[in-house]
Amino acid sequence: MPKRKTQWEKRVDVFLFTYSCLMNKKTNSAILKEAYEEKEFDANQMKIIEYYLANKDKIIELIAKNLSKTWTIDRLPETVIALLVSSYCEFYAIKTDKKIIIDQALITANRYINTKIKSFINAILDKILI
Repeated sequence: MPKRKTQWEKRVDVFLFTYSCLMNKKTNSAILKEAYEEKEFDANQMKIIEYYLANKDKIIELIAKNLSKTWTIDRLPETVIALLVSSYCEFYAIKTDKKIIIDQALITANRYINTKIKSFINAILDKILI
């Protein structure tokens, strides 16, 4: 029997899946097929992935609008975009509390991205999770 994953590990799975989607530019149907067939996502993770697929362009545009005037979305690493997008999707798809989303995103950033960007991630999530 496989080890039961923590909520944070499940969030990381969705973050990494989102990152993969951003990097390889597959079609929505191919992404969804992969999620259902190759991954062991639970119902909440699938809701987040489905929300992402239905709203990804709108979410990326929202993130871009909330960047400072000296930044563009093209300057952000894909890992940061994936973390912001997956966090946003969880907030709206399954209604996870904003404080939990931000705390977990910062833990993920510590592990997978760069600790110097934590305040940036915190600020953007605070603006877009309303």
